[in-house]
Amino acid sequence: MHARHRCRWTIVALLASTLVPLSLLLADRLTASEADRKPEEALRHALEHALDDERHAIAFYEAILDRFGERRPFSNIVHAERRHADALIRQFGRLGIEVPADRHASKDAAFHIPATFAEACDAAEIAEIRNVAIYDELLESVRDAEVRGVFLQLRRASQERHLPAFRRHSNGWTVVAHEALSDSQRAQRDRGADARTAMFARLMRTLREEVERIGPAGAIEVCKTVAPKVARQVSEERGVRIGRTSWALRNPANVAPAWTDLVLHDRPTEPRIASARDGRLGVTFPIHIATSCLTCHGPRDTLDADVRNKIEAAYPRDRAVGFSEGDLRGWFWVEVP
Repeated sequence: MHARHRCRWTIVALLASTLVPLSLLLADRLTASEADRKPEEALRHALEHALDDERHAIAFYEAILDRFGERRPFSNIVHAERRHADALIRQFGRLGIEVPADRHASKDAAFHIPATFAEACDAAEIAEIRNVAIYDELLESVRDAEVRGVFLQLRRASQERHLPAFRRHSNGWTVVAHEALSDSQRAQRDRGADARTAMFARLMRTLREEVERIGPAGAIEVCKTVAPKVARQVSEERGVRIGRTSWALRNPANVAPAWTDLVLHDRPTEPRIASARDGRLGVTFPIHIATSCLTCHGPRDTLDADVRNKIEAAYPRDRAVGFSEGDLRGWFWVEVP
């Protein structure tokens, strides 16, 4: 395998722990070490985790087909994913284990559908990379020969068939180290940093003005309605795409492009970079909690009552509280042509 590809697989193998907006798109990581479980419990948990990820792929790919119509590779791979799920379910039956309910079939299950077909393939490509990483982790603990055989077969299908198929239609994002940037890419990175600085400065200025004008609750309106407008303005002025994201989203609209999952899987506190096949450069910049941010993002019991009520009304499933000054809150992401 080419050295760059080996590096890429090493980096993205940790995707089994990601949340971010493919958060929006991907299943949860194992919650305990398989080595600490009883063998039968570890086997059940491994099968459930594998089945959940296959079911997630089915539901997500079906949602993509609903959006873009019957198009390959989704139209044929979704059938393969159903066969994968059936193969796992047969193992449940063989072992006398109850098959869990499909949480992705719920009417409440929702997916962020990318704006373009290529971006949908980006998301699917990363989902398949993560699927391979999941099977790599599960295979470390599973000893049942037949289950291992199924896991190996499904892992091979993801890596050798699904992943290349999606990659042919995707934007071909790959991770790039800062020291490996070309002169033109360094210029793109600097443009991204300038755009991030401009957006941050405008947001903070508007935030201070609104808090002074109407009190702490004004900060909620800034983040909800003003921040997206500022992002659009900076995007147009600087000729880039820019936004914010986090593993603990308050506003569901802040889902980042799929490529960010390649660089944000381990919640970095330094800028990360990815490049697309067409020459675009993607850069992420960490956002840390400042004192002023605690007005809306501090411990829930310390929030102003009016602020807490407005958050609960606007974001019933909000998870973006409980932070302390200096904590990592999320990231700015910038795409530079």
